[in-house]
Parts: sequence; structure tokens; C-alpha cells
Amino acid sequence: MRKTAIFLGGGASAAEGAPVQSMIFKKYFKALRAENNYSDRTLVRELQAYFKQMFYIDVLQDDLDKISFPTFEEAIGLLDLAVRKRQSFKAFDLESLAPNSNRIGYIRQYLVLLMAEVLEDKTAVVRGFHCDLVDHLIEFGCLTDTIFISTNYDLLIDRALSCRDGIAIDYGIEFTKGMPDDGLLPNAKGMSLVTLYKVHGSLNWSYCPTCNTLLVIDDQQGILTLLTDPSQARCAKCQSVRAPVIVPPTFFKDMSNSFINTVWHKTEKSLHDVGHLIFCGYSFPDADMHIKYLIKRIQTNRSDKLKITVINNYPGKNPEKMDEEKERYQRFLGTDICFTNNTFEDFCNQTENFL
Repeated sequence: MRKTAIFLGGGASAAEGAPVQSMIFKKYFKALRAENNYSDRTLVRELQAYFKQMFYIDVLQDDLDKISFPTFEEAIGLLDLAVRKRQSFKAFDLESLAPNSNRIGYIRQYLVLLMAEVLEDKTAVVRGFHCDLVDHLIEFGCLTDTIFISTNYDLLIDRALSCRDGIAIDYGIEFTKGMPDDGLLPNAKGMSLVTLYKVHGSLNWSYCPTCNTLLVIDDQQGILTLLTDPSQARCAKCQSVRAPVIVPPTFFKDMSNSFINTVWHKTEKSLHDVGHLIFCGYSFPDADMHIKYLIKRIQTNRSDKLKITVINNYPGKNPEKMDEEKERYQRFLGTDICFTNNTFEDFCNQTENFL
């Protein structure tokens, strides 16, 4: 049987309550101000300064309901492009000999942790559509013949898979345990492996740039432990500060991390054995040229035809937006694709009808 690939975009997570990227900042600062306990947090002070200087928004004083925030892509994209061009902004510099330099690097990390906090709060569900999807794939004997590809950082599909007995996730890369020389994760001996490629990184991956090792954080909060438990921020072997592995959805993606490169290589290799590719909650945005390049290589470098299905509707979606997305898919992948009016919930509840 030819394998099926399920491609999970932001709309799949939104169906579980995760905010779209344009709402991440508003949700975070609203929740922060409701707590009214943040005056001593460096992260908050630095983010307040960044939004005030760069976007003329005082996140602690302005009426948040009347503010049009930048998207997460825009806010972090400025920093990534500055790093690529080796340039700075006034009051936000790169590495230098000056005290407290590399403010751009710190702000970028704080933005990632902000996003992690919002996503954890909104996606920490016990039971949801991703679990229903996994259950249906198990019921019909399709799970091990399914490859999951996700552009999402959250852990919805990870948790839906890892909570099943006898199943281990194959992320396509090698992980070390928390202490040095303890071997590799996951320990999949005697377990069924399910492939999950997270091409933009994940909130439960922690990278040591000195040892060039990647750690899976088993704690439910993922990289938020870097805030709640600072001891987790240091590599157990060399004591260097570990960092999240997050590739933001911008035109200027930094794909230099060796682990991310391995994930992309294995994703392309695995997709050659796929007969059916199902896009879920993915609008095929212009900024994702890396994804488009990958899919086009898979579509053209094969002897047989790749079946493509798109599931990207949701309640109240503007029909004009649906038409724009359909045109975007067909313009790039051809008109012979199945563009449905179904939602991610439909797919998870009636999986067999789509397979």
C-alpha cells in the first residue's frame, strides 16, 4: 500500500483553539495585564521596549483592543533579516564588545518564548481533533503507513501520538538524553514508529550550539521550562545555554541548523514513497517558498501521479478567501487536485472517507 502524507498547517492547530499568528501578541499581553504581576520580568520589559520602539505600541499602557499588532512573522522577521544582513536598529544591536550587547538575539528568544506561552495555554487540551485523527488511523490500520509533516511548533500531534501505548515518534533526527552519554532518543525498541517531520522546529526541542546536540524536553510545557526552570536552559555536558529550534514563517528563513536540514532532507526522501498528500489547515502562503519548492520536486520527480487533497475550510470562512486559496494551489500544483469544502474536524471525524 502506498503511504499517505498528512501535512498539518496552522489551521489544524487553530481548530484546537491555537491563535492565528496575527492574534498571538494581543492574546499574550491581554493575559499578562490581567495577571498584573510582571514588573520584575526582564522578558516583559524588553518586549515592551521593542514594540514601543519598532511599532509605536505600548503593550502595557495602550488600549489593546484598538491596536493592530504586527504578525509574529513580521516582528521576528525584522530581527532575522537584521542578523542576516549584519545590521542593527537604534537601541537594538548585534553582538559587540559593548556591555549587554546582542539585544536583537535576546529579543528574538523572548518572542519565541512568548509564542510558546500563548500556544501552550491555548493548546494544552486533553482530548481533541488530533487525538480523533490518530484513533481513526489506528482503527483502520493506517497509522504506520502515514507520514505526518507539520509546519506548527505546538505539540498537539506529538501528544496525540506519544500518549498511545506501543507507539514512538520518529522525528527523523537523533536526540540526546538530558545527561551526557546516555544514548539516543526516542527509545523505540519493540515499538511501532510513526514518522513526524516538523520542518520549522518544535516547542519541545532544545539545542546546544556548543555540543551540536538536540534534546527532547519531556515536560509538558516544552521550552517554557527555560523560563520556569532556568536550570533546564543549560546543557548538562558543557553548561552552554541551550536554545529553542524555531524557524519562523518568513521569506528569510534561516535553514542553517544541521538538524533542520536533516528533517527537510528526510521529508523529501520520504515523500517519494507517498501516493496521497493531504493538506490540512494550510493556505499555501507566498512566504513558504521552501515548502513550495519541496512539493514541486516531489510532484515532478516521480514516475506516477501524486494525488493531492486540500482540507482548509472552517466555520464562517469568507468564500472569497476560499477562492483565493484554491487559485493559489491550482496555479502552482495544477488544476487536477481535490480542493474540498471540508474542515479539519470533518477530516478527523471521517478520516476513512478522505483516505
